[in-house]
Amino acid sequence: LVGSEMCIRDRVKPDKATLHFTVVTEAAQAEEAAQANAKESETFLAAVKKVLGQEEQVKTLRYQVLPIFKRIEKVKGKEKTQTSEIAGYRASHRFEVELRDLKKIGQVADTALKNGANQVQGPYFSHTQEEDLQAQAAVKALERGRKLAEALAQASGLKVKRVTKISTTHTIHPRVMSMAKAAPPPGAAQDVSTPIEVGDITFRARLTVSWALAP
Repeated sequence: LVGSEMCIRDRVKPDKATLHFTVVTEAAQAEEAAQANAKESETFLAAVKKVLGQEEQVKTLRYQVLPIFKRIEKVKGKEKTQTSEIAGYRASHRFEVELRDLKKIGQVADTALKNGANQVQGPYFSHTQEEDLQAQAAVKALERGRKLAEALAQASGLKVKRVTKISTTHTIHPRVMSMAKAAPPPGAAQDVSTPIEVGDITFRARLTVSWALAP
């Protein structure tokens, strides 16, 4: 028997990008915060959907309304105590936007931030054919492992007969870019469009193979 371990890295251009946007509003009462958030979210959705293509989509990831607490320090004699009380409420609506046209990432981000979104995360790059690309990387690793085994077998006066054991691990290393940009106040001059550089994503396959050798 002879064993070999091979690692193959394949780089490809992504064909899909995901962005996360959050609409955040605050008010004295929970209902007020929720109503304000609903209004801003409708504005956000209407603006973003105008930019999206047929294969692109936007969906809700999370919606919540939570109290905002503030600390209150009380002094009684020589003793100090701290308590918390509700100072208001915060409503947040998180959306996921999936893009296929990666040239529109900056446009979508700018549109969202100018129409209700307060926070942005991403883009997260990926590929629609990830399983096939991982399989291709694994096959390349196996081919390289066989060449090494054949070289070792030939040096020993033997030949590779068959694979007796094989194990593999797959990993994906997507390129993630973080963006943080505030929407301009009403009446302010328009900012330059956000430039986005699309890099490669890496598919890695690692194989550990045992080969049977014979004369």
